[in-house]
Amino acid sequence: MNKEIQSLIERQEAVSAEWRNKLKGVIQKEFSFTTSLGNKLHYTLQCNTERIRSTMAKTGSVAAPVKCRICAENRPDDQLFIEWRAQKSGNEFDILINPFPIFPAHLTVVSKGHRPQTINASDMQEFAMYSRMAVFFNGADCGASIPGHMHYQAAPVECFNIVEDAKGLEIDPFTFKSGWIIGIGRKVIKLATSHTSDAQKELDEILQKLGRTDDRMLNVMVYYDEQQALFYWYIFPRQRFRPDCFFAENEEERRLISPATAEMCGVIVTPDIKTFENTTLPEILEIILES
Repeated sequence: MNKEIQSLIERQEAVSAEWRNKLKGVIQKEFSFTTSLGNKLHYTLQCNTERIRSTMAKTGSVAAPVKCRICAENRPDDQLFIEWRAQKSGNEFDILINPFPIFPAHLTVVSKGHRPQTINASDMQEFAMYSRMAVFFNGADCGASIPGHMHYQAAPVECFNIVEDAKGLEIDPFTFKSGWIIGIGRKVIKLATSHTSDAQKELDEILQKLGRTDDRMLNVMVYYDEQQALFYWYIFPRQRFRPDCFFAENEEERRLISPATAEMCGVIVTPDIKTFENTTLPEILEIILES
């Protein structure tokens, strides 16, 4: 994490006890299992009651709400930010501390202008390099709780279970630079790019080969590996946003889990204590496969 972002976090936490204690009360439990191929996978289940708005958010619309809560004029007075500009695209962003965090040092990287959620892989790659964090994108129909306003998120790389779980696993080639990860328990494409790569071209090639015309049902995470001098991308082409159990009429069978990039990377978030207490590992695996 770079010094500017670390300073922003420290200054924001100094504003009030409320900002310092954003993750207070969040509880987690860990699941791990060995696959039939002999590798081990890990999932973290988190009960985070502050995430109710994101979990229950309606998707599929890019129309501006009456008041977009991440537009500068509508943010809380005590929400600090720093500015950042992507060199290649010229796109400008405000970097905020996420007011409803899943992770420690959870950022929201918000477009200066109010424009619809759509990915710019070059911007993501630049921000991963600048921040030294994992940067992630939720498509408008699979996790973006404010699809009308372009934003990314970022958190420390070590928060994402998939990074360690995928190390050493075989890759089934998909495009020249990417492939499906074998033995990871979900459909995910891994892509490696360099500083000189045209990341958007690589992503567009993947989308074209998938038969996708847009990024509305796409979850993406990227981080920079300094030892390898490479950016590693995890690209999740989604089938559907919410699993059947989310809509179950029987309350005992209902699970309030709306998979987005965090979930696809191994961190399963629910705002509901009942879901947290009752969800089993087989249910988590089914939810992820169904997604």
